[in-house]
Amino acid sequence: MEASRLTSLRKLVEPDVFRSILRHQWQKNGGKVSARLIALAADLIALASEWVEVSAAQLVELKAIRSKLGKLPHGLSEKNRGFLRKLENTQLLGRLINLPDQMWRRARRNTPASPYWFVDLQTALALDILLHVPLRIEDLGSLKFDEHIHWPQGKGRPAIITLRQAKVLDGDPLEFEMPPYLSDRLYTFRNEIAVDVIGRRPECLFVSATGTPRKLPTLRVAIQRAVLRRVGMWITPHQFRHLAAKIHLDANPGHYEVVRQFLGHKTLRTTTRFYAGPNTRRAGRAHAELIKKLREPPLKPRGRGNDFTERSI
Repeated sequence: MEASRLTSLRKLVEPDVFRSILRHQWQKNGGKVSARLIALAADLIALASEWVEVSAAQLVELKAIRSKLGKLPHGLSEKNRGFLRKLENTQLLGRLINLPDQMWRRARRNTPASPYWFVDLQTALALDILLHVPLRIEDLGSLKFDEHIHWPQGKGRPAIITLRQAKVLDGDPLEFEMPPYLSDRLYTFRNEIAVDVIGRRPECLFVSATGTPRKLPTLRVAIQRAVLRRVGMWITPHQFRHLAAKIHLDANPGHYEVVRQFLGHKTLRTTTRFYAGPNTRRAGRAHAELIKKLREPPLKPRGRGNDFTERSI
């Protein structure tokens, strides 16, 4: 498909162009259907219906092409299920949750002795944001001060992250409030640390020592390597979204609507499709606790002054 043919949004959703785009992405993914490909098809169909307003017949044809992709398996992939099972280990989970603070403090102590301290500070901020606000990597990597990160009440008050998701066509903006300590670190990084390194306040959160924005692959690799080196497990930035859902649902079984809003899913069906399966274990644990409470107290062990034995029954 020649790019010169794509002269308008209407051209983009012509059936033959639509088919070529999906086929190209399918081939890039090794001939396999992915969540990204399904989402791309859905976004283009929404574009055709709501923006271009194609005819009913053309919309039916686009949906027929989309149907040939099939459906993704229900729920999380086995890789992601295995990832979440590992984090049933509370010590491992604790090391992951405490990692950003440890990296930040270590980098601050080693400034400027370590050549990597500036990158480590940014990696610590990236990990901390992912733990509190599980953004998609495209949204995380594009964060800009004043455009996405604000201090509406001034220094010393909570920072707000506001963005429109890169993967949601015409989606509602998302807003998240950062905890005080992370808000302070973001402020200090922008107004003091980065200024000392690059000579000015940066526009982007993730920048090189020369002030140019860091590329997405380098940020992704820095996050993965930091967790692997210091926690001992491999985790992708996207898996922080699954971790956020696990943490919330473990504490609040069945609270899918809160998770839907937190992750920015457009429908509750998407949320339950991914996380209803693991919730059966949570429901089972809650039921076991109810049975435990309903049971009679266990018999006291035989001791002095206690003549109750099995033989006396």
